Amino acid sequence: MKLGTRLIVSLVVTILVTMTVHGYLSIQQDRENVTREIRVGMRGFSRAIHSALRDLYADGHNLQATQEFANTVGPRGNIHGLIVYDLNAEPVALSSSLRYPNDFAELDPTAILKLDPRPALGEPNGIEGYIREPGILVYYRIEPVTSSDGRVAGVFVLARQGSQLISNIEARRQRIIGTTAALVILLSVLILIIVRRNVTRPINQLVERVREIGRGRWEQRIEIKGRDEIAALAGEFNSMSEELNRSYSKFLQEQQQKLNLERDLRHSERLASVGQLAAGLAHEIGTPLSIVRGRAEYLLRRPRSSEELAGNLEVIRSQSDRITAIVRQLLEFSRRREPMFRSVDLSELLNHVRYLLEHQLLEKKVEVEIHVSPSPLFIQADPDLLQQVFINLFANSLHALGRGGVIKIQASSIPFADDHGSVHMIFEDNGIGIAPEAIDHVFDPFFTTKDVGEGAGLGLAVTYGIIKEHGGEITVESELARFTRFVIHLPLGRQKETPLQGSLENGTRL
Repeated sequence: MKLGTRLIVSLVVTILVTMTVHGYLSIQQDRENVTREIRVGMRGFSRAIHSALRDLYADGHNLQATQEFANTVGPRGNIHGLIVYDLNAEPVALSSSLRYPNDFAELDPTAILKLDPRPALGEPNGIEGYIREPGILVYYRIEPVTSSDGRVAGVFVLARQGSQLISNIEARRQRIIGTTAALVILLSVLILIIVRRNVTRPINQLVERVREIGRGRWEQRIEIKGRDEIAALAGEFNSMSEELNRSYSKFLQEQQQKLNLERDLRHSERLASVGQLAAGLAHEIGTPLSIVRGRAEYLLRRPRSSEELAGNLEVIRSQSDRITAIVRQLLEFSRRREPMFRSVDLSELLNHVRYLLEHQLLEKKVEVEIHVSPSPLFIQADPDLLQQVFINLFANSLHALGRGGVIKIQASSIPFADDHGSVHMIFEDNGIGIAPEAIDHVFDPFFTTKDVGEGAGLGLAVTYGIIKEHGGEITVESELARFTRFVIHLPLGRQKETPLQGSLENGTRL
């Protein structure tokens, strides 16, 4: 529920409750006033009745005159009736309204006739009370009739009809209800107009301006009218909008400066990478070129025998092959082919790579421990590219390990809710490790910690790109003189066995 609606409902409910309570209290006050009026009037009237009955009944014992007097008393105005009882509580005179109820349809004598007069014989001041029934209100007084010498001769019952007063109270109640309803409706309309003008409309404008700011229109402002809390809120909003606009402009400037710095930094990094590549290539290609030049000059100095000629040409050819291999690595890095995914058994692929490098492992007496889960781990991968990843990781470990080192490979599956999951691999060696300042750059192209002539720093960059193309992740952890650990995550594939022989017959990719 909106704020304006809640405010209107709260005010209307408050007014309704207030008017209802006021009407109820007014009606109750009217009832008390009526009953008090009846009681005061009846007390005075009963004294006059007592005086007359003393002369007619208590002193004169004139029953006929007593009856005639009773007939004249009731009904008169709103007097219901009069009953005179003897000491035995037997009626000796009844007013005509009580003896002939059919002649007075609006007066019901039943409740009056049922009253017991005997308790009033011992009460000098008499007894008074009310008879309340639906649509009936009767006030009665029961007083003893005493003679001039103070002797009790009987009892009389005087009743007064209050039906007309009840009707008046009911009419007043209806008027109060009608007046209350009219006032509630009128005040509700006025409150609705005032709340919409002074609360709902300014708040809606504020909400709309906030939405505009959320869309990036920082120049939005609210027109301030008046000096109330809403106007103060609008002023604070305008101040906030101006501050946000200044902050946003400052943020854009800082972002632009940051982008410019990042662009310059990337440019510097590219220049540094190109310089590093150029230096690496100069050493990598310069060495075999120097050998080729030296052999060629050696052959040109004088005629050589066929054996010398063949040997030197073989050296020139081998150095040319070395230059060709370096150029091929650069081409593979810059123009790597799209992977051809198929179902690959990871355990089989790891054992195959270990077999390919067996002669190097035996030469350095490096031990390889492969721990793979007993169930086959099938992944969707390009076996040739993934083989290149493992060969590159083996090559880095062999370079970092001395004789008798250990390479540990662990692979296990991590299930997910979609029944595919991923493969978690750890490729770890206990070699010399990687320096902390170099560990963040091991996957950068052309970055290498090897000596000149031992590599151009493309192996791990190629490895990183292949893992990313397979939808995986690779990270590195290392401590100097303790270990280097590569952690790989690859998505699992469907468990459908596909032979790798055809994919691996072409040999290793270097």
